[in-house]
Amino acid sequence: MINTRIQFVITLVAVLLPSALLSAEKPNIVFILADDMSYDSVSAYNPQIGPMKTPHIDRLIREGMSFTDAHSGSSVCTPTRYGLLTGRYCWRTRLKSSVLWEWGPPLIEPERLTVAELLQAEGYKTGIVGKWHLGWDWYDAEGNVANGDLELSDSFFKKGAAGERIRAVEEKIDLTRPMTGGPTDHGFENYFGDDVPNFPPYGWIQNDRLESDPSEMKPDEMFGHPGPMVPGWSLESVLPTLAEEAAAWIRGSSQEDRPFFLYLPLTSPHTPIAPSEEFQGRSGAGDYVDFVIETDAVVGRVLQALEESGAADETLLFFSTDNGTSGVADFPQLESHGIDLHYHYRGHKAQIHEGGHRVPFIVKWPDRIEARSTCDETICLNDFMATIADLLDVPLPNDSAEDSTSLLPLLTGEKIELSDHPMVVNHDIGGTFAIRDGAWKLVASGTPSLYNLEEDPKETQNVIGEHPEQAAEMRAVLDRYKNEGRSAQRL
Repeated sequence: MINTRIQFVITLVAVLLPSALLSAEKPNIVFILADDMSYDSVSAYNPQIGPMKTPHIDRLIREGMSFTDAHSGSSVCTPTRYGLLTGRYCWRTRLKSSVLWEWGPPLIEPERLTVAELLQAEGYKTGIVGKWHLGWDWYDAEGNVANGDLELSDSFFKKGAAGERIRAVEEKIDLTRPMTGGPTDHGFENYFGDDVPNFPPYGWIQNDRLESDPSEMKPDEMFGHPGPMVPGWSLESVLPTLAEEAAAWIRGSSQEDRPFFLYLPLTSPHTPIAPSEEFQGRSGAGDYVDFVIETDAVVGRVLQALEESGAADETLLFFSTDNGTSGVADFPQLESHGIDLHYHYRGHKAQIHEGGHRVPFIVKWPDRIEARSTCDETICLNDFMATIADLLDVPLPNDSAEDSTSLLPLLTGEKIELSDHPMVVNHDIGGTFAIRDGAWKLVASGTPSLYNLEEDPKETQNVIGEHPEQAAEMRAVLDRYKNEGRSAQRL
């Protein structure tokens, strides 16, 4: 909807787009975001992936453009999701490190423009199926905000006042009341999901309220933080339910006389590692590998729904992940089955190493994006918002998408690199900063280190002593980005 947070006038003007785009001015848009899945978790990229095959994601690579140097906004969940939907680094918000925990308040500011609001103003039907993890306002029986006194770091596992505040919130929340500050307050017409699969409440949320009463407590033996649960809740049913809901949403939306945007942030292969019965034992290499295979199958379900509904040819589809693989995957156990998830890069989720934030980023658009094409430009998931604005010829206000640059010239083949793309900033769970300049990567927090990723992709040799000027220049750019409140250029 158009409201005070959208401070610009959208004018629909017939414009002559690049020749590759002539037949579809307003395509459907689908963004699939897997959870805790690294670049090396895609079988087309990794010859040492053993039985952990991802044929449907591999198909996207064959049919679209694959980016070799794409990065999530952070090496953990919440900050990346904020950046994807707003085009702004999350470290500019009050969340300077870590993630939102259970019962966390909304992170997206009320006045902040999101990509969903932009698309809604352009006539799109907008929906989200899956993991939100950007906070809500929960209410008590009197209609007062129940979680307003929580600090961002509060969680049940924290001792002292932090844990007490969580317990106080749980005692006064009225789970029959609608929530605010969630997807339907930020441009999405529809939401279906379980917010965060390992946080309470354990139950499905439809738009702004729980579908069923979570009238019992999660049993201790079930994975996740303690809290209220809908009777009969099954972790193994989460992913297949999301797949079915997404497919149904696509089938229904494709029958409407307007384009659609579906944001599909999957809960997998994040913990709880809970493959459904159909996929248990599929790989012979353990539940985690089965769960990755099931995640890939969900991508296949989306492709099937687009094809069966007749929307595939007019759909711009993105696939990426929110950060690298979690250590919960048990790398030594995977290696015993011939699976090397550090084939290209060092590190994992939460870390500043490449394995923490270098992610697959694949874009498919039949007859508009060249099949089997690749791009080596260093990009960030934040770039999604400016790309969509550029596609629709919508000018972005200066106080929005401050760290987002359009990738459209790369997707259409008009350019092979972007002279106006700022250096990409990396960020980890503890608030460590890094910044990229071509092959150079400067880890700027603590004791600085400089790596040449072209020569040393696993970041084994700190060469800052040999190249102090390079490090100083990059540090100055990072400081400027922080001080100016933006990195993206606006013409």
